[in-house]
Amino acid sequence: MRILIDTNILIHFEDHKHVSEEFYRFYNHAIKNHCRILVHPSVFEDLSNDSNLERQKIITAKLEKYEKLENPAEPDQEFYNLYKPKNSNDKIDAKLIYQAVKGYIELLITEDTRILKTSKNLKIESRVKNIKEGLDFLIETFRFDIPAHPILSHGSVREIIERKNETFFDSLRQGYKKFDLWLDDCAKQDRLAYYLIIEEKLSALLIYKKETPFDHKIKDIYEDVLKICTFKVGETNFGNKIGELFLSKMFAYCIEAKINYLYLTVYPEHDRLIRLLELYGFVNSHSNGNGEFIMIREMKKPENTESSNENSSILHPYYSDNFRYSKFIVPIEEIYSESLFKDSRLREAKLFDKESINEIQGNTIQKAYICNSRVKLEKKDLIFFYISRTIKKASPIGIVDSYHRVSEMSELANLVTKRTVYPINDLQRQLEEKKTLTVILFRLITYMKTPLPYQELKSLNSCRNNLTTITRLTEEDYSKIKNKGFFDERYIIN
Repeated sequence: MRILIDTNILIHFEDHKHVSEEFYRFYNHAIKNHCRILVHPSVFEDLSNDSNLERQKIITAKLEKYEKLENPAEPDQEFYNLYKPKNSNDKIDAKLIYQAVKGYIELLITEDTRILKTSKNLKIESRVKNIKEGLDFLIETFRFDIPAHPILSHGSVREIIERKNETFFDSLRQGYKKFDLWLDDCAKQDRLAYYLIIEEKLSALLIYKKETPFDHKIKDIYEDVLKICTFKVGETNFGNKIGELFLSKMFAYCIEAKINYLYLTVYPEHDRLIRLLELYGFVNSHSNGNGEFIMIREMKKPENTESSNENSSILHPYYSDNFRYSKFIVPIEEIYSESLFKDSRLREAKLFDKESINEIQGNTIQKAYICNSRVKLEKKDLIFFYISRTIKKASPIGIVDSYHRVSEMSELANLVTKRTVYPINDLQRQLEEKKTLTVILFRLITYMKTPLPYQELKSLNSCRNNLTTITRLTEEDYSKIKNKGFFDERYIIN
């Protein structure tokens, strides 16, 4: 991002005169996010007119450390007539504004009231801001939320390096003789990881890093990628769906970080992991020469398409919301939503969250919803879960994988084991009472950008009922809530 700074601010900054704390925060935030801090070259021409040669020399030297705006636009006479500069300083101000007018910069930062007023008159105030507004803009633009989950910890490899002698790492050492040196190197580089601790023992670990083309050298990919360096779930946790949980966090991380490729290397004998990766769109690119497959998942949001992969796990977590797919509001009680949707922002953290590993349905991408409704849903339809009675907001978004009407316990158990909040004995009782139950298998895609409140839902023609049963939304009603910004457009294939 190119940020042009009104030179008066920089001069005060360099002279250690009073500059608001916000500017220090703004400057640090800009540098941290690799923004280019620019000065207009005309400033140096103006400084050359300063009769105090010593001051001229000092200020010029201090400003030289900032990058000059190359090939700036020169205002035409019409623009000068509009701004009416009275002196050389005013003329420089006009040149600053003109760069925003032409789009040669993304942001102009100034505390000059005349510049700010002029930018509003020219309707370019989105690109001309004072320091506080600029800071807020950078914070919002570069906001990066590490995808989280209550049972997982996230942090530096340094946090688990002292555990490297635990038996958890034995199989990794067998596959890679220099593993200990590599893990130490990860700690030195302060690499990041998701990890799971159960009963004071490391039980699952995913180490990842961002790689440049120089690092990854993957054929035909000439941009940064995210590499999963280590992906291991301990044997005691097989069946707890931690692999699905890890993948869902990596997908969300790529979307947050705007990274278009995710990859890892896998030995052929890890067939269970390979099947999971292929289910979620990873492609076996080629062997790396060490006997490992390079599995790559393209994370770039697909263009509008009517392919058979639309709303399938291959493209997860992206989804199409066009008219071909019906939309439904699905009620769920808070006690069940807290177990099924553990990483929802509507859920409050619990004291023993880290110990809830056996609530497997909260770890999975694919989940099961069981009810007595006879409303028919089709594969690839969209469902929005409404937390009824207490919270009275909708937030989780799912895609239907399959719909079933079930009357046999064996079929019910086979469909929903490890994917539903209900224990088997509860399911048995429900089936005996109702004779037939509806099972909706769905994938949790993401959550609404802003939870959808009860009042908003009740304003829709589709939701004139009490929202205690599955309710179909018309396309018109869906468009209304979509246009109000409740959905995260990063996930939607338009």
